Amino acid sequence: MKPLPRCIPTALRIFSLGFLILPNALLAQSASELTLKDVLTTTLSHVIEPSEADETSPYQASSWLADLPSLSLSYLGSDQRDGVDESEVSINLPVKSARRRSADSALQALSIGLDDAGLQLRSLYYSGLIREALWSFRLADTKRQFASEKQHLLRELSQRQQELLAAGSSAEYTMLLLQMEIVQVEVEQHDVLQEARYWLERYTSLTGLRTMPADIAEPFIPLSGGFRADQHPQLQALDLAYQQRQQLLRASSPQASDWNLALKAKHLDGAGYNEQQYGLGVEIPLSVFSVSRQSEDSDWRSARREYQLTRDQFLADFSSSWERLSSERESLQHKQVLLNRSRQLAGQINEQLTQLHDSNEVAQEIVLRRMMAAIDTRAEYALNELLIGQNNAMLRQTAGISL
Repeated sequence: MKPLPRCIPTALRIFSLGFLILPNALLAQSASELTLKDVLTTTLSHVIEPSEADETSPYQASSWLADLPSLSLSYLGSDQRDGVDESEVSINLPVKSARRRSADSALQALSIGLDDAGLQLRSLYYSGLIREALWSFRLADTKRQFASEKQHLLRELSQRQQELLAAGSSAEYTMLLLQMEIVQVEVEQHDVLQEARYWLERYTSLTGLRTMPADIAEPFIPLSGGFRADQHPQLQALDLAYQQRQQLLRASSPQASDWNLALKAKHLDGAGYNEQQYGLGVEIPLSVFSVSRQSEDSDWRSARREYQLTRDQFLADFSSSWERLSSERESLQHKQVLLNRSRQLAGQINEQLTQLHDSNEVAQEIVLRRMMAAIDTRAEYALNELLIGQNNAMLRQTAGISL
């Protein structure tokens, strides 16, 4: 029987070396003193244009003028010899009513509140994207680490088997088995490396950073009392938007009609007669009478229906996500206990396997499978631990808590 080559082909070794070097470069990206708060702050500064941050509204409401003042000019000439010619100038000032000023004051406060809610929603949105990228990268990189551990073990076993095969103490079967396992591990490494690279590029594109926080765990949120729908930024923004719409209806109602102040000057010119007159005119709506238009009633009812439906949908979606993630956490924590016990048993079995020296080829295959299974058990334990952290991050996202 022709013995196998004593080493893996050059192309395969170069291919494998690339997988060993590049993951280490990726890991170097994670070694950082950055905090999650730093990442969020940097991301917001990265995505928000400076001109956007300094932009102010071009509409600044007057505290008392309801509209533009108007100028009225009139001239009446007499066709009688002894008649009087009349010239009049009037400046009309639309003045806000008390109801209109109250509505404007409420709208101003609501606008500030909506601006704050908008910033909170923006922070929450980018927090979700950052959490997704960080945890997905960490999961892929952990899979890569355990695949590398498998590869290292298989190479050691392959080297021993080459020596046994050269000495004629072993058959070619075990060597073929080891090489097949090595190729399978390299395929696994290729997949997880591509996944890690994707999430690293996604993170860099999002944040503008090439480094990741070393610690991405967040404080655990309690399942009992941890979800307060009324404190969620999205629901707070919805409530504020509904109040704003109500105030807009109030400001445009007949009861909020503006007053009209007129400053008048009149000149009378006739035969032997010349007079200047000055006066003041005020037009005040009688708001004591309750008068509404049907269009206003329809707008109010429409706003109310839309608000109630949207709020119910938000509450249902949030509650559903919270319950699903809560159930997932309990399942992952229970699974972690079992995996911890399995990991301990796998470690004890692995210690026994290293002491097993059996020349039987089938026994050697069983030993190899058990050693691979032990690594898989530790990998599953580590990945499940990461999934618990990821689940907590998603719970905080659902509860409306930014980084």
